[in-house]
Amino acid sequence: MNFIAEAGFTSYPILLCAALTLGLAVRAFLRPSDTATDPGTIAGIDAVLFWGVFGAVVGLLGTLGGVAQAAAAIEAAGSVSPSLAWGGLRVALHPLLMGLLLLSVSLLLWFALRARRGAQLRPASAD
Repeated sequence: MNFIAEAGFTSYPILLCAALTLGLAVRAFLRPSDTATDPGTIAGIDAVLFWGVFGAVVGLLGTLGGVAQAAAAIEAAGSVSPSLAWGGLRVALHPLLMGLLLLSVSLLLWFALRARRGAQLRPASAD
């Protein structure tokens, strides 16, 4: 929880993207197998990847904003100890880590759902 709190205001949109990603993945997984070719099912599977990428972009923007704030604070303070400067940069990287973690999970879910859909489309063997 402390990690999420340190990520700042961008953690909330990233968590929303994570909830959307998970909800869409569960919805696509629970759909009946006869809807595998349905465009809505395919769009839902692709939306899993979209929200993961969107969360990563929000994390990158949050990190850039955090680095800019840290740089401004260091500039205003003048002489700052290296540990304090690196501590500010460490905190600024939290949104990016959250976004990349979300992207990794969404990529795995997207790949698994696409593979599952592809397996349902393969014809049965004639043996």
